[in-house]
Amino acid sequence: MTDILKERSRYRCVLLLAALVLSSCTTPSSKQTPDTGRMSAPTAVYKTAFKATFSKDSPVVEVEITLNQARRVVRELDFNVATGTYQLLSADGSAELSAGRLVWQPPAAGGTLRYSYDIAPRPGKRKDARHTSTLAIARLGDLFPAARARTLKGATNSATLSLVGPAAWSFETAYGAVQEPLALPAGERNFNRPLGWLLAGKLGIRRATIADIRVAVAAPVGSDFRRMDTLTFLNWVLPDLKDLLPAMPPRILILGAPSGMWRGGLSAPGSLYMHEDRPLISENGTSTLIHELVHVAGVHSAAEGADWLVEGIAEYLSVLVLHRSGGTSERRFARTLTQLEAWAARDAGKLTDPSSGANTAAAVLLLHQLDLELQARRSSFDRLLAELFARGEFSQASLVASAEKLLRRPSAVLTEYFATAE
Repeated sequence: MTDILKERSRYRCVLLLAALVLSSCTTPSSKQTPDTGRMSAPTAVYKTAFKATFSKDSPVVEVEITLNQARRVVRELDFNVATGTYQLLSADGSAELSAGRLVWQPPAAGGTLRYSYDIAPRPGKRKDARHTSTLAIARLGDLFPAARARTLKGATNSATLSLVGPAAWSFETAYGAVQEPLALPAGERNFNRPLGWLLAGKLGIRRATIADIRVAVAAPVGSDFRRMDTLTFLNWVLPDLKDLLPAMPPRILILGAPSGMWRGGLSAPGSLYMHEDRPLISENGTSTLIHELVHVAGVHSAAEGADWLVEGIAEYLSVLVLHRSGGTSERRFARTLTQLEAWAARDAGKLTDPSSGANTAAAVLLLHQLDLELQARRSSFDRLLAELFARGEFSQASLVASAEKLLRRPSAVLTEYFATAE
Protein backbone atom coordinates (compact mmCIF):
# COMPACT_ATOMS: atom_id res chain seq x y z
CA MET A 1 0.00 0.00 0.00
CA THR A 2 2.88 2.32 0.80
CA ASP A 3 4.39 1.69 -2.64
CA ILE A 4 1.09 2.63 -4.31
CA LEU A 5 0.96 5.93 -2.40
CA LYS A 6 4.55 6.72 -3.35
CA GLU A 7 3.81 6.00 -7.01
CA ARG A 8 0.78 8.31 -6.97
CA SER A 9 2.84 11.07 -5.37
CA ARG A 10 5.49 10.77 -8.09
CA TYR A 11 2.74 10.89 -10.76
CA ARG A 12 1.32 14.12 -9.31
CA CYS A 13 4.79 15.68 -9.29
CA VAL A 14 5.30 14.78 -12.95
CA LEU A 15 1.93 16.31 -13.91
CA LEU A 16 2.70 19.50 -11.95
CA LEU A 17 6.13 19.81 -13.57
CA ALA A 18 4.62 19.37 -17.05
CA ALA A 19 2.03 22.08 -16.35
CA LEU A 20 4.74 24.47 -15.22
CA VAL A 21 6.80 23.84 -18.38
CA LEU A 22 3.81 24.41 -20.66
CA SER A 23 2.94 27.62 -18.81
CA SER A 24 6.45 29.01 -19.20
CA CYS A 25 6.36 28.32 -22.95
CA THR A 26 3.21 30.35 -23.55
CA THR A 27 4.04 33.64 -25.34
CA PRO A 28 2.83 36.93 -23.82
CA SER A 29 0.71 37.72 -26.90
CA SER A 30 -1.32 34.52 -26.42
CA LYS A 31 -2.24 35.23 -22.81
CA GLN A 32 -5.96 35.64 -22.27
CA THR A 33 -7.18 38.69 -20.39
CA PRO A 34 -10.59 38.98 -18.81
CA ASP A 35 -13.20 40.88 -20.84
CA THR A 36 -13.77 44.02 -18.78
CA GLY A 37 -15.97 45.64 -21.41
CA ARG A 38 -13.32 48.35 -21.99
CA MET A 39 -11.21 48.64 -25.13
CA SER A 40 -7.53 49.54 -24.95
CA ALA A 41 -6.59 53.08 -25.96
CA PRO A 42 -5.22 52.14 -29.43
CA THR A 43 -8.52 50.44 -30.43
CA ALA A 44 -10.94 52.95 -28.84
CA VAL A 45 -11.45 54.78 -32.13
CA TYR A 46 -14.67 56.07 -33.62
CA LYS A 47 -15.59 58.00 -36.75
CA THR A 48 -17.93 60.98 -36.95
CA ALA A 49 -19.55 62.35 -40.10
CA PHE A 50 -20.96 65.87 -39.74
CA LYS A 51 -23.46 66.98 -42.39
CA ALA A 52 -25.54 70.15 -42.79
CA THR A 53 -28.15 70.69 -45.51
CA PHE A 54 -29.13 74.25 -46.44
CA SER A 55 -32.22 75.52 -48.26
CA LYS A 56 -32.62 78.81 -50.14
CA ASP A 57 -36.21 79.05 -48.88
CA SER A 58 -35.67 78.70 -45.13
CA PRO A 59 -33.10 79.68 -42.49
CA VAL A 60 -33.59 76.27 -40.87
CA VAL A 61 -30.64 73.94 -41.53
CA GLU A 62 -31.04 70.16 -41.25
CA VAL A 63 -28.07 68.64 -39.43
CA GLU A 64 -26.91 65.04 -39.17
CA ILE A 65 -24.18 63.62 -36.94
CA THR A 66 -23.36 60.00 -37.76
CA LEU A 67 -21.19 57.81 -35.53
CA ASN A 68 -19.41 54.68 -36.73
CA GLN A 69 -17.99 52.76 -33.79
CA ALA A 70 -17.42 49.36 -32.23
CA ARG A 71 -18.34 48.08 -28.78
CA ARG A 72 -19.89 51.36 -27.63
CA VAL A 73 -16.81 53.56 -27.69
CA VAL A 74 -19.16 56.55 -27.36
CA ARG A 75 -21.74 56.03 -24.61
CA GLU A 76 -23.29 59.49 -24.64
CA LEU A 77 -23.02 62.92 -26.26
CA ASP A 78 -24.48 65.79 -24.22
CA PHE A 79 -24.76 68.90 -26.44
CA ASN A 80 -25.04 72.48 -25.20
CA VAL A 81 -27.86 73.97 -27.30
CA ALA A 82 -29.72 77.28 -27.11
CA THR A 83 -33.39 76.89 -26.29
CA GLY A 84 -35.63 77.57 -29.29
CA THR A 85 -32.79 77.43 -31.85
CA TYR A 86 -32.48 73.63 -32.13
CA GLN A 87 -35.21 71.05 -32.73
CA LEU A 88 -34.71 67.30 -32.38
CA LEU A 89 -35.85 65.44 -35.52
CA SER A 90 -34.85 61.82 -34.95
CA ALA A 91 -32.14 59.65 -33.45
CA ASP A 92 -30.87 56.10 -33.56
CA GLY A 93 -30.70 54.93 -29.97
CA SER A 94 -32.25 57.43 -27.57
CA ALA A 95 -32.18 61.24 -27.48
CA GLU A 96 -33.83 63.98 -25.45
CA LEU A 97 -33.91 67.76 -25.91
CA SER A 98 -34.62 69.67 -22.71
CA ALA A 99 -33.50 72.79 -20.82
CA GLY A 100 -30.75 73.76 -23.23
CA ARG A 101 -29.24 70.26 -23.48
CA LEU A 102 -29.55 67.68 -26.25
CA VAL A 103 -28.50 64.30 -24.86
CA TRP A 104 -27.92 61.43 -27.28
CA GLN A 105 -27.13 57.84 -26.36
CA PRO A 106 -26.22 56.12 -29.66
CA PRO A 107 -26.47 52.38 -30.32
CA ALA A 108 -23.44 50.18 -29.65
CA ALA A 109 -22.46 50.11 -33.33
CA GLY A 110 -23.19 53.79 -33.92
CA GLY A 111 -26.03 55.59 -35.64
CA THR A 112 -27.30 59.01 -36.69
CA LEU A 113 -28.65 61.98 -34.75
CA ARG A 114 -30.81 64.41 -36.74
CA TYR A 115 -31.80 67.89 -35.59
CA SER A 116 -32.46 71.32 -37.09
CA TYR A 117 -30.74 74.62 -36.42
CA ASP A 118 -32.25 78.04 -37.14
CA ILE A 119 -29.67 80.50 -38.54
CA ALA A 120 -31.94 83.51 -38.11
CA PRO A 121 -30.64 85.68 -35.22
CA ARG A 122 -32.85 86.03 -32.17
CA PRO A 123 -34.48 89.42 -31.44
CA GLY A 124 -32.09 91.65 -29.51
CA LYS A 125 -29.05 89.56 -30.45
CA ARG A 126 -26.07 90.81 -32.46
CA LYS A 127 -26.73 90.32 -36.19
CA ASP A 128 -23.67 88.22 -36.99
CA ALA A 129 -25.64 85.40 -38.70
CA ARG A 130 -27.79 85.65 -41.81
CA HIS A 131 -29.84 83.68 -44.31
CA THR A 132 -31.30 84.77 -47.65
CA SER A 133 -32.18 82.94 -50.87
CA THR A 134 -28.58 83.46 -52.05
CA LEU A 135 -26.57 83.57 -48.82
CA ALA A 136 -25.92 81.94 -45.44
CA ILE A 137 -23.48 83.15 -42.78
CA ALA A 138 -23.07 81.23 -39.54
CA ARG A 139 -20.55 79.64 -37.21
CA LEU A 140 -19.88 75.94 -37.72
CA GLY A 141 -19.57 75.70 -33.96
CA ASP A 142 -23.25 76.69 -33.72
CA LEU A 143 -24.37 74.17 -36.34
CA PHE A 144 -22.41 71.48 -34.51
CA PRO A 145 -22.46 72.59 -30.85
CA ALA A 146 -20.02 71.67 -28.12
CA ALA A 147 -20.71 68.38 -26.35
CA ARG A 148 -19.63 66.55 -23.23
CA ALA A 149 -18.61 63.16 -24.61
CA ARG A 150 -18.84 60.07 -22.39
CA THR A 151 -16.47 57.63 -24.07
CA LEU A 152 -14.12 54.79 -23.30
CA LYS A 153 -10.85 55.95 -21.79
CA GLY A 154 -8.35 56.99 -24.45
CA ALA A 155 -10.96 57.26 -27.20
CA THR A 156 -9.94 59.13 -30.36
CA ASN A 157 -12.10 60.53 -33.12
CA SER A 158 -11.63 61.03 -36.86
CA ALA A 159 -14.21 63.30 -38.47
CA THR A 160 -15.48 64.53 -41.83
CA LEU A 161 -17.60 67.52 -42.82
CA SER A 162 -20.22 67.65 -45.59
CA LEU A 163 -22.17 70.77 -46.58
CA VAL A 164 -25.09 70.52 -49.02
CA GLY A 165 -27.28 73.21 -50.53
CA PRO A 166 -28.77 74.68 -53.71
CA ALA A 167 -26.93 73.85 -56.93
CA ALA A 168 -25.53 77.38 -57.39
CA TRP A 169 -24.13 77.63 -53.84
CA SER A 170 -20.49 77.37 -52.78
CA PHE A 171 -19.33 76.67 -49.22
CA GLU A 172 -16.23 78.32 -47.77
CA THR A 173 -14.85 77.45 -44.32
CA ALA A 174 -11.69 77.70 -42.24
CA TYR A 175 -10.78 74.27 -43.70
CA GLY A 176 -11.14 75.51 -47.28
CA ALA A 177 -13.90 75.00 -49.81
CA VAL A 178 -16.22 72.09 -49.01
CA GLN A 179 -17.36 70.39 -52.22
CA GLU A 180 -17.43 66.81 -50.94
CA PRO A 181 -16.86 65.15 -47.55
CA LEU A 182 -13.78 66.87 -46.15
CA ALA A 183 -11.54 65.29 -43.51
CA LEU A 184 -11.11 67.51 -40.45
CA PRO A 185 -7.67 67.93 -38.87
CA ALA A 186 -7.15 66.08 -35.61
CA GLY A 187 -8.53 67.91 -32.59
CA GLU A 188 -7.35 68.17 -29.01
CA ARG A 189 -10.57 66.74 -27.56
CA ASN A 190 -12.08 63.27 -27.92
CA PHE A 191 -15.10 64.80 -29.72
CA ASN A 192 -13.61 66.60 -32.72
CA ARG A 193 -16.19 68.92 -34.34
CA PRO A 194 -16.11 71.57 -37.11
CA LEU A 195 -15.34 75.13 -35.97
CA GLY A 196 -14.88 78.57 -37.49
CA TRP A 197 -16.94 80.81 -39.73
CA LEU A 198 -19.01 79.49 -42.63
CA LEU A 199 -19.97 81.49 -45.72
CA ALA A 200 -22.35 79.82 -48.18
CA GLY A 201 -24.16 80.92 -51.32
CA LYS A 202 -23.14 82.76 -54.46
CA LEU A 203 -19.66 83.89 -53.50
CA GLY A 204 -16.74 85.89 -54.80
CA ILE A 205 -13.45 84.50 -53.47
CA ARG A 206 -9.84 85.58 -53.78
CA ARG A 207 -7.08 83.21 -52.68
CA ALA A 208 -3.36 83.62 -52.05
CA THR A 209 -0.52 82.02 -50.11
CA ILE A 210 1.15 84.61 -47.88
CA ALA A 211 4.06 83.70 -45.58
CA ASP A 212 3.18 80.01 -46.19
CA ILE A 213 -0.39 80.65 -44.97
CA ARG A 214 -3.23 79.80 -47.33
CA VAL A 215 -5.59 82.77 -47.24
CA ALA A 216 -9.12 82.99 -48.66
CA VAL A 217 -11.00 86.30 -48.72
CA ALA A 218 -14.67 85.62 -49.44
CA ALA A 219 -17.80 87.73 -49.67
CA PRO A 220 -21.22 87.43 -51.32
CA VAL A 221 -21.36 88.31 -55.00
CA GLY A 222 -22.40 91.96 -55.28
CA SER A 223 -20.98 92.87 -51.87
CA ASP A 224 -18.92 96.04 -51.43
CA PHE A 225 -16.27 94.12 -49.48
CA ARG A 226 -12.86 94.87 -51.00
CA ARG A 227 -11.29 91.46 -51.46
CA MET A 228 -8.21 92.52 -53.44
CA ASP A 229 -7.51 95.43 -51.08
CA THR A 230 -7.63 92.98 -48.20
CA LEU A 231 -5.22 90.54 -49.87
CA THR A 232 -2.80 93.35 -50.63
CA PHE A 233 -2.95 94.55 -47.04
CA LEU A 234 -2.29 91.00 -45.79
CA ASN A 235 0.79 90.72 -48.05
CA TRP A 236 2.04 93.76 -46.22
CA VAL A 237 1.39 92.81 -42.57
CA LEU A 238 0.90 89.03 -42.33
CA PRO A 239 4.62 88.10 -42.50
CA ASP A 240 5.36 90.36 -39.51
CA LEU A 241 2.38 88.98 -37.61
CA LYS A 242 3.48 85.41 -38.23
CA ASP A 243 6.96 86.20 -36.88
CA LEU A 244 5.36 87.52 -33.69
CA LEU A 245 2.70 84.82 -33.38
CA PRO A 246 3.94 81.31 -34.23
CA ALA A 247 0.48 79.89 -33.49
CA MET A 248 -0.88 81.46 -36.68
CA PRO A 249 -2.91 78.69 -38.40
CA PRO A 250 -1.90 77.29 -41.82
CA ARG A 251 -5.24 78.42 -43.29
CA ILE A 252 -7.25 81.58 -42.69
CA LEU A 253 -10.69 82.52 -44.00
CA ILE A 254 -11.65 86.19 -43.97
CA LEU A 255 -15.40 86.49 -44.36
CA GLY A 256 -16.77 89.79 -45.67
CA ALA A 257 -20.19 90.48 -44.17
CA PRO A 258 -22.63 92.60 -46.18
CA SER A 259 -24.69 95.64 -45.23
CA GLY A 260 -27.35 95.01 -42.61
CA MET A 261 -25.14 92.79 -40.44
CA TRP A 262 -23.15 93.68 -37.32
CA ARG A 263 -20.61 96.38 -38.18
CA GLY A 264 -17.43 95.05 -36.63
CA GLY A 265 -14.94 92.20 -36.58
CA LEU A 266 -15.20 88.81 -34.87
CA SER A 267 -12.65 86.01 -34.68
CA ALA A 268 -13.16 82.25 -34.64
CA PRO A 269 -10.79 79.29 -35.09
CA GLY A 270 -8.96 79.71 -38.39
CA SER A 271 -11.27 82.48 -39.58
CA LEU A 272 -12.66 85.93 -38.94
CA TYR A 273 -15.71 88.04 -39.75
CA MET A 274 -15.30 91.60 -41.07
CA HIS A 275 -18.12 93.93 -42.03
CA GLU A 276 -17.75 95.51 -45.46
CA ASP A 277 -17.86 99.01 -43.93
CA ARG A 278 -14.85 98.45 -41.66
CA PRO A 279 -11.69 100.16 -42.99
CA LEU A 280 -8.45 98.21 -43.13
CA ILE A 281 -6.89 101.03 -41.08
CA SER A 282 -9.03 103.30 -38.92
CA GLU A 283 -8.53 107.05 -38.66
CA ASN A 284 -6.91 106.62 -35.23
CA GLY A 285 -4.21 104.35 -36.70
CA THR A 286 -5.54 101.00 -35.45
CA SER A 287 -6.70 98.06 -37.58
CA THR A 288 -9.69 95.83 -36.87
CA LEU A 289 -8.37 93.25 -39.33
CA ILE A 290 -4.99 92.94 -37.58
CA HIS A 291 -6.72 92.93 -34.18
CA GLU A 292 -8.86 89.93 -35.15
CA LEU A 293 -5.93 88.14 -36.78
CA VAL A 294 -4.10 88.33 -33.44
CA HIS A 295 -7.05 86.56 -31.82
CA VAL A 296 -7.08 83.94 -34.60
CA ALA A 297 -3.37 83.34 -33.89
CA GLY A 298 -4.00 82.27 -30.31
CA VAL A 299 -4.28 85.45 -28.23
CA HIS A 300 -7.69 84.64 -26.80
CA SER A 301 -9.38 82.79 -23.94
CA ALA A 302 -8.14 84.99 -21.13
CA ALA A 303 -8.19 83.85 -17.53
CA GLU A 304 -11.03 85.26 -15.46
CA GLY A 305 -10.60 89.01 -15.05
CA ALA A 306 -7.98 89.32 -17.81
CA ASP A 307 -10.04 90.04 -20.92
CA TRP A 308 -8.30 93.44 -20.89
CA LEU A 309 -4.99 91.64 -21.49
CA VAL A 310 -5.95 89.73 -24.65
CA GLU A 311 -7.85 92.72 -26.04
CA GLY A 312 -4.99 95.06 -25.15
CA ILE A 313 -2.40 92.79 -26.82
CA ALA A 314 -4.53 92.50 -29.97
CA GLU A 315 -5.02 96.26 -30.19
CA TYR A 316 -1.40 97.12 -29.34
CA LEU A 317 -0.15 94.73 -32.03
CA SER A 318 -2.53 96.30 -34.55
CA VAL A 319 -0.72 99.60 -33.93
CA LEU A 320 2.77 98.15 -33.55
CA VAL A 321 2.73 95.94 -36.67
CA LEU A 322 1.49 98.82 -38.81
CA HIS A 323 4.40 100.90 -37.54
CA ARG A 324 7.06 98.19 -37.84
CA SER A 325 6.02 97.31 -41.39
CA GLY A 326 6.45 100.91 -42.47
CA GLY A 327 2.75 101.59 -42.75
CA THR A 328 2.86 104.40 -40.19
CA SER A 329 5.62 106.83 -39.32
CA GLU A 330 7.10 107.40 -35.89
CA ARG A 331 5.04 110.57 -35.64
CA ARG A 332 1.79 108.75 -36.58
CA PHE A 333 2.58 105.97 -34.12
CA ALA A 334 3.01 108.53 -31.31
CA ARG A 335 -0.16 110.34 -32.35
CA THR A 336 -2.14 107.09 -32.21
CA LEU A 337 -0.96 106.47 -28.65
CA THR A 338 -1.89 110.05 -27.72
CA GLN A 339 -5.39 109.59 -29.12
CA LEU A 340 -5.81 106.32 -27.19
CA GLU A 341 -4.63 108.09 -24.04
CA ALA A 342 -7.24 110.82 -24.52
CA TRP A 343 -9.96 108.18 -25.09
CA ALA A 344 -9.01 106.26 -21.96
CA ALA A 345 -9.00 109.47 -19.88
CA ARG A 346 -12.27 110.79 -21.30
CA ASP A 347 -14.24 107.58 -20.70
CA ALA A 348 -12.45 106.43 -17.53
CA GLY A 349 -10.80 103.42 -19.13
CA LYS A 350 -9.64 100.72 -16.75
CA LEU A 351 -8.40 97.14 -16.90
CA THR A 352 -11.54 95.09 -16.55
CA ASP A 353 -13.73 92.29 -17.91
CA PRO A 354 -15.10 92.53 -20.54
CA SER A 355 -12.79 94.96 -22.28
CA SER A 356 -13.66 97.27 -25.16
CA GLY A 357 -13.37 100.92 -26.17
CA ALA A 358 -11.72 103.05 -23.48
CA ASN A 359 -10.82 99.99 -21.39
CA THR A 360 -8.87 98.45 -24.27
CA ALA A 361 -7.21 101.83 -24.89
CA ALA A 362 -6.04 101.86 -21.26
CA ALA A 363 -4.62 98.35 -21.70
CA VAL A 364 -2.70 99.43 -24.82
CA LEU A 365 -1.09 102.30 -22.93
CA LEU A 366 0.02 100.02 -20.10
CA LEU A 367 1.49 97.48 -22.54
CA HIS A 368 3.35 100.23 -24.40
CA GLN A 369 4.94 101.46 -21.16
CA LEU A 370 5.91 97.87 -20.35
CA ASP A 371 7.36 97.53 -23.87
CA LEU A 372 9.58 100.58 -23.25
CA GLU A 373 10.70 99.17 -19.91
CA LEU A 374 11.62 95.87 -21.57
CA GLN A 375 13.57 97.63 -24.32
CA ALA A 376 15.54 99.58 -21.71
CA ARG A 377 16.65 96.25 -20.25
CA ARG A 378 17.61 94.81 -23.67
CA SER A 379 14.47 92.74 -23.97
CA SER A 380 11.33 93.23 -26.06
CA PHE A 381 7.58 92.91 -26.29
CA ASP A 382 8.16 90.06 -28.77
CA ARG A 383 9.93 88.03 -26.07
CA LEU A 384 7.16 88.87 -23.61
CA LEU A 385 4.59 87.41 -26.03
CA ALA A 386 6.68 84.27 -26.45
CA GLU A 387 6.90 83.89 -22.68
CA LEU A 388 3.11 84.27 -22.28
CA PHE A 389 2.52 81.61 -24.93
CA ALA A 390 5.01 79.30 -23.22
CA ARG A 391 3.14 79.70 -19.92
CA GLY A 392 -0.11 78.86 -21.71
CA GLU A 393 -2.21 81.47 -19.94
CA PHE A 394 -3.18 85.08 -20.47
CA SER A 395 -3.67 86.43 -16.96
CA GLN A 396 -2.42 89.25 -14.76
CA ALA A 397 -0.29 86.79 -12.82
CA SER A 398 1.34 85.35 -15.95
CA LEU A 399 2.01 88.86 -17.28
CA VAL A 400 3.70 89.90 -14.03
CA ALA A 401 5.77 86.70 -13.86
CA SER A 402 6.79 86.86 -17.54
CA ALA A 403 7.90 90.49 -17.27
CA GLU A 404 9.85 89.77 -14.09
CA LYS A 405 11.65 86.86 -15.76
CA LEU A 406 12.72 89.00 -18.73
CA LEU A 407 13.65 92.05 -16.65
CA ARG A 408 15.33 89.94 -13.92
CA ARG A 409 13.41 92.00 -11.40
CA PRO A 410 9.79 93.04 -10.79
CA SER A 411 8.41 95.38 -13.43
CA ALA A 412 8.25 98.94 -12.13
CA VAL A 413 5.47 99.74 -14.62
CA LEU A 414 3.26 96.84 -13.56
CA THR A 415 4.04 97.21 -9.86
CA GLU A 416 3.06 100.88 -9.88
CA TYR A 417 -0.09 100.36 -11.92
CA PHE A 418 -1.49 97.44 -9.95
CA ALA A 419 -0.59 99.03 -6.61
CA THR A 420 -2.48 102.18 -7.64
CA ALA A 421 -5.44 100.13 -8.94
CA GLU A 422 -5.81 98.44 -5.57
